[in-house]
Amino acid sequence: MAFDGIMLAALKDNLEDKILGARIEKAYQIEKKHLIIRLRNNNQNSKLLISTDPQGARINLTELDFDFPSFPPDFCMMLRKYLKNSYIQEIIQPEFERMVRINIEKRGKKYSLIAELMGKYSNVILLDDNEVVLDAMKRITEKQNPERQLYPGIKYQKPPGQDKLNPLELQSKEEFRQIIDENFSQAAFRAVMYNFRGIGPYSAREIVYRAGVDPAENYNNLTNSDKNSIAESMLKLFSQFKDKQYKPVLAVENGKVDYISAFILKHRSPENLKEFEDLDQMMDYYFKEFLKDKELKRSIRELNKVVNTYLDKNIKKQKKLKRQLEESKEAEKYKKKGELITANIYQINRGDKKAVVKDYYSDDQQEIEIKLDPSKSPSDNAQKYFKKYNKLKKSVKHLKREIAKLRHEEKYLKQVSMNIEQAETLDDLEEIKEELKEENYIKKQKQKKSNKSNKKLPPRKFISSDGYQILVGRNNKQNDRLTKKMANNGDIWLHTKVIAGSHVIIKRDTEAEVPEQTLTEAAAIAAYFSKARESTNVPIDYTPVENVNKPKGAKPGLVYYDKYQTIYIDPAKKELFKKLAAD
Repeated sequence: MAFDGIMLAALKDNLEDKILGARIEKAYQIEKKHLIIRLRNNNQNSKLLISTDPQGARINLTELDFDFPSFPPDFCMMLRKYLKNSYIQEIIQPEFERMVRINIEKRGKKYSLIAELMGKYSNVILLDDNEVVLDAMKRITEKQNPERQLYPGIKYQKPPGQDKLNPLELQSKEEFRQIIDENFSQAAFRAVMYNFRGIGPYSAREIVYRAGVDPAENYNNLTNSDKNSIAESMLKLFSQFKDKQYKPVLAVENGKVDYISAFILKHRSPENLKEFEDLDQMMDYYFKEFLKDKELKRSIRELNKVVNTYLDKNIKKQKKLKRQLEESKEAEKYKKKGELITANIYQINRGDKKAVVKDYYSDDQQEIEIKLDPSKSPSDNAQKYFKKYNKLKKSVKHLKREIAKLRHEEKYLKQVSMNIEQAETLDDLEEIKEELKEENYIKKQKQKKSNKSNKKLPPRKFISSDGYQILVGRNNKQNDRLTKKMANNGDIWLHTKVIAGSHVIIKRDTEAEVPEQTLTEAAAIAAYFSKARESTNVPIDYTPVENVNKPKGAKPGLVYYDKYQTIYIDPAKKELFKKLAAD
């Protein structure tokens, strides 16, 4: 999102029209980067969102729903203390910078809430009437930044200013020409962007394009007429902004946002252009339809990091135990050495480093060499080998048991990894995260009872061409619920053979055999919701659900089954999902 001073000016003007005089009722803070301020104005409730997310820093009224944490962060509690029942008096954008200052009054006392919306440096700060910082969402110490600090008790210092002119103060094309060096030898759009504050690259290109000049043309090579045209284009555009003439628009190219802007960019030609009557609607739409995808990918990366860490540890431990198991299988050779030392005990002396004895156990009875500990007696050396033999014999069962446990865990973690990769919503990932907490892969945090609903997500649901319900588990916990609680005897259970995948159930409400078309569709769905999604000819096992059992103590989602049949099929395509989608 090209969040420049022009976009922020439009958002600021929009807020001025809607929330001046509004009463602040309560503040909420989410994930250390989203601030929600609940307002009351003209007998209506509204929510002001201020986000410091580097990927989507913004300020707008929102109708999106958020889950508020049980424990408000300290900054949020401080805002509630000072701002509850206060009133918004003024909203300004200082010097056309990427920051908004909201001046507030409460019983004669004045405060300022400042939103600095500058990418990774975004922050929210509350000041008293003496410009002293009461607190900041992100505190900055001298160690972090020797030039500028933000923490309670310090005098507020604005972000370093840019040595550029406020474009709202531009009066004439002559002034424009004086500001830009005639010998400026870079692209024309950069001449605008580098000399005027708050104008991003897309906006700068648009100004030059509307002047009938190629934005990439070297400014130094332009004619006086071209330069005057750029100045006039800029004056005209900012005249519209002064009159609050904005046209919110979101452009999409190849399924991704090409740009969002407070006005249409004529130099761009995206495949899709969506216009909005209201800036708040556009910002909500952008967050809901596009930013959430970034959030989803970020959450996927975080959970995968947890799972992959444990999976790597598991694989390394398996390798170590397998090496020990191989060594344990050689236990008999230590027993033989102990017996050969005993048989030749009178030929061996304390201090010997080795014994060369006849191997009575071999057919040709050749001599072999046995290493000895010279500090031990011959009898103690024999006992040393016997003890190693006994230890290794006892360890075989233990090692096999531990390796089996690790293989079980490995299978589980690979299943979780697949569930994470195929998650479609943040709610899907939240359930997986809760599962990992229950299985002690993520540390649980002590919290007060949450107001958030404990309602579980339903399984994915499809309706076959023959009218049968097909249910698909979203995660391991849901796979268990689906197979062992929601399914009834006679329902058909499907799963990829050996490969990690979701449990799939065909609900069978009649005694009739499941039609072949339904079975084929369910198998294609099972293949799609598996690790073999990108493969072909995937083996899918299916059986009545009563043939599926869960071993005692098994990890979530892990089962064994018998009396099954196998079908080979390609994973479902988009067309099939569209056809079978349940309302």
